[in-house]
Amino acid sequence: MEFYFWLLAIPVLAVLILVHEVGHFLAARWMKVRVEEFGLGFPPRLLTLGVWGGVRYTLNAIPLGGFVKMAGEEDPKVPGSLAGKKPWQRAIVLSAGALMNLLLALLLFTGVAVYGYEEPVSQRVGIFLVEPDSPAGRAGLRVGDVITTINGRPVTSLYDVRLESTLNRGYTITLEIERGGRLEKVDLVPRQNPPPGQGAIGIGLDFYEAPVTVQRITPDSPAERAGLRPGDILLSLDGQPLENSLQYRAYFTQECRRATVAGLRAIAGLLVGDGRYVQDLLPRLVRLEVERDGKRLGPLVLENDLAYADLPLGLDYWRWAWRRGGLAEGWRETVEAMLLVPRTLAAIFRQSVPASELAGPVGITYITAQVARQAGFIGVIQTMATISVNLCLVNLFPLPALDGGRLAFVLLEWLRRGRRVPPEWEGAIHMAGFILLIGLALLLTYYDILRVAGGGVP
Repeated sequence: MEFYFWLLAIPVLAVLILVHEVGHFLAARWMKVRVEEFGLGFPPRLLTLGVWGGVRYTLNAIPLGGFVKMAGEEDPKVPGSLAGKKPWQRAIVLSAGALMNLLLALLLFTGVAVYGYEEPVSQRVGIFLVEPDSPAGRAGLRVGDVITTINGRPVTSLYDVRLESTLNRGYTITLEIERGGRLEKVDLVPRQNPPPGQGAIGIGLDFYEAPVTVQRITPDSPAERAGLRPGDILLSLDGQPLENSLQYRAYFTQECRRATVAGLRAIAGLLVGDGRYVQDLLPRLVRLEVERDGKRLGPLVLENDLAYADLPLGLDYWRWAWRRGGLAEGWRETVEAMLLVPRTLAAIFRQSVPASELAGPVGITYITAQVARQAGFIGVIQTMATISVNLCLVNLFPLPALDGGRLAFVLLEWLRRGRRVPPEWEGAIHMAGFILLIGLALLLTYYDILRVAGGGVP
C-alpha cells in the first residue's frame, strides 16, 4: 500500500482523541474544575507546546490516547479538585469525552448524508460461487441463489451476510433464499477457521442484476477495446445464454481458477523440462453477444485479461445512484454503529470472534488507510464516524482508568449516600487499570503488526 495512505490515516486517530479530550476539558472548565494539563498521547512527555490560562499543553511519547489532567481527581481536599465537586458534576465531566465522540459521529454521518454519496441501486444479494466441502456446499446452497434474510435480518448489501456469518462462527445461522421463484430456508454453521479467501460459510456474493447491462467501462480494458458501450445488454457468453450477473461472475471465477492451475502446471513443467502446459498461460478469448438499441450484435471477441479479475473484462454492471439524506439518516447510521459494539462483544464472549481479531492502534490505522485507498474521502469519513462511536462506548465500560470506571466510583458514592472510597485506594485501582490497558493495547498492536505484515485485514 502506498505510504501516503498511511499518512492520511494517522490524523484520523489524532482528531478522534483530540475531540474526546476537548469534551473533558470544556466540561471541566464549565464545572469550575482546575485543569493542570492537556496532553496528546501518554507520558513520558516529549515537549510542552505552551501554557495558557494556567493549563499546560503537552505532546507525549505514547500515541495511544490522550488525557486532561485535572486537580485532585481522587482527592477532594485539593483546591478546585474534580473529586471535590458534587456527584452529578463529576458525572458530567467524566462522560463529556464519550459524548463528544458520539456527537462527532452523528455530525460526520449526517454530513456525509447531506453531501451525498454513490451507492448500488440493487439490494438483491446472490451467490456466484459455492466452495466445495464448505458449510454452504454441505447445506445445499447453489450458484444463483438470492439471499433475502439471514437470522431474520433483511439482506440488502454484501456486508450484511459477511457480518452476520462472522459474528456467528461456530453457531447455527438460518438463511432464507430465493430459488426458482420460491423461498426456502437453509441452516448452516459458519466455520471458525476457514481457508484463506473463502470466508466463514464459503460463498462468493454479488448483487443480482438481470439483465446484465453495462453501466461503466474501464479505460483501455478488453471491453473498451471490443467496442462495448454503457447501455449494452449482455445476452450470451461463449454461446451460453446469460440471464443474470451471478452467472457472469461464476464464469469468470472459474476462468481465474483455471488460469491459476494452468500457471502452476506450466511452472512445474518448465522445472522438469516439459513445456506442454505453457500454452495454457495464454489469455483465453471469450465471445459475447449483446443487444444495443434493440439490435443484436456479435459475437464480439474479447481477451480475458486476468488483470481485471475483480471487474471481469473491465466492465461494471452494478447500477449506481447518488443518494442524499439528512439528520434522520445520520442518526440511523450512528445507532447502527452503536448496536454493533455490544453484538461484537457478545460474539467475543461466545468465542465466535477471537479477541485477537480486535484492532489496536496499528490495526485501526491500517483499516483507515485501506478505506482511503479503496473508497476515497467519503469512505474515510464514514470509517472515522464508526471509530468515534466505538471510542464513545468503550470509554464508558466500567473498567478502571477508563471514564466508565471513574463513573462507577461516582455511582458507588451515590449509592453509599456520600461515603467515598478512600482516594488512595481509588487512585491505586485506576493506576493498575491503566497499566493493564497499556498492556492490552501493546498486545493488540502485536497482533495488528502480524496481520498487516501477512497482508491480512485486522
